[in-house]
Amino acid sequence: MQSVKTNHKLTLLLFLLCLILSGCVHSIKALPEGIDYRSKGYCVGAGDIEFLVDLTYKNTDGETIHEQEIFDTIFTLIDNARKYILIDMFLFNSYQGKAEKAYRRLCFELMTRLVEKKKRIPSIKIDFITDPVNNVYGGVKSKEIELMRKAEINVIYTDLKKLRDSNLLYSPIWRIFIQWFGNSDRGGIFKHPFSEDEPGVTLRSYLSLLNYKANHRKVVLADNRGQWTTVITSANPHDGSSAHSNIALKITGDFCREIYIAEKSVAEFSRGKLHDIVFEYANRTNPGQTNCVSLSLVTEKKIQDELIRQLKGLGPGDRVLMAVFYLSDRDIIQALLRAAQAGAEVKIILDPSKDAFGREKNGIPNQPVAYELMKKSRGKIKIRWYHTHGEQFHTKLTLVEKQNGTAVAVLGSANLTRKNIENFNLELDVKVLGTSSSEVIREIKQYHDRVWHNKGGHYTVDYEFYEDRSLSKTFLYRLYESTGISTF
Repeated sequence: MQSVKTNHKLTLLLFLLCLILSGCVHSIKALPEGIDYRSKGYCVGAGDIEFLVDLTYKNTDGETIHEQEIFDTIFTLIDNARKYILIDMFLFNSYQGKAEKAYRRLCFELMTRLVEKKKRIPSIKIDFITDPVNNVYGGVKSKEIELMRKAEINVIYTDLKKLRDSNLLYSPIWRIFIQWFGNSDRGGIFKHPFSEDEPGVTLRSYLSLLNYKANHRKVVLADNRGQWTTVITSANPHDGSSAHSNIALKITGDFCREIYIAEKSVAEFSRGKLHDIVFEYANRTNPGQTNCVSLSLVTEKKIQDELIRQLKGLGPGDRVLMAVFYLSDRDIIQALLRAAQAGAEVKIILDPSKDAFGREKNGIPNQPVAYELMKKSRGKIKIRWYHTHGEQFHTKLTLVEKQNGTAVAVLGSANLTRKNIENFNLELDVKVLGTSSSEVIREIKQYHDRVWHNKGGHYTVDYEFYEDRSLSKTFLYRLYESTGISTF
């Protein structure tokens, strides 16, 4: 009897050791080549860079207004393309959760334009990279993607297994016992996780979902009337997200090379291949011209590295303007507190973490994070909440202005969370280095100022409107952030 008990203990110990070993290996393993990347700087003239904005807000009469530039611009690029289109988008589906109606059928609009483009110009090459969340991790067939494949558009689902695991408590179990069973797209007995109207899925879809990892990038590249043009954005072509507030940067010129290089890496580790494209040099700017800004591509943890570098050493006369959907990364929070304590002005616009596709959220992580920032900075950090009404403030933007006149903006797909900027999810941002008087920097400042001061509409409310000092929420936020057992 004693030997049986001993054997059980040894078996349990061996099981736990396997889980710990698997968790360690897959949370720190080598990343695929080309991930966690920083490009060289590209000099871009004022006429070749444009800041784009989507805003949902109430006007002075209380009417809901939707100002949208991002996907209208993307659709124009697709319409103007003749040789090549490259797209990497996280959410590409018509699911809208419990929301009654989508503002716009963005998924259908994008799919239709791509299919029609391929019909009109059969020789055009189109590469489309996306996340397996859109086929519920192999549990369904995406109608839109199947139509694109029939039109001979090259669609690549990202192989998330090659990425590091952020869910320390669950992913080791999935790696050892579950991943080997694959999945079936013939349906199942379990309710579809993202739509009330879709057929059921298998249990394996849910078990894959619980890894909470993603290719979260959002970028488009096309030959726009002979000029290579890139759009880097925080917006998804997703019906349930179509009313969200977002930002983007449209860039014309040689910077497109960096997008192609970054996306080629994703295609290759996902057992896919982009079309072979030759980019002719078309730089029309002189590095010495005064209206030139420098653009660099930053992905994954290089985004965190860049933000901390810019926040370091700030003091009186410097300022930080931030507008973000999720703010929870501990290193970024500490850097913001140090900047405020050193005398820099810090102003942050946050989503209140209360709305998610018709469902009500509990305010985590932004509400406990905001309380921590206000308390530890003794009110030096100023915070306002975007006043959402079912949609989300989905922007990801940081601007650092220094007293010496230099300015750096970082924007794109990355939320400021451990998952997004510590080499777990795939992310893609652009760093803009210029002066405070650079046209694109002025546009970003005007955007932040408009939303902060409610110019021409009602966008934001005071910090006290959503203030939450709950210790339980603070505990849950810290638990979720450190273990990865949440979607943020």
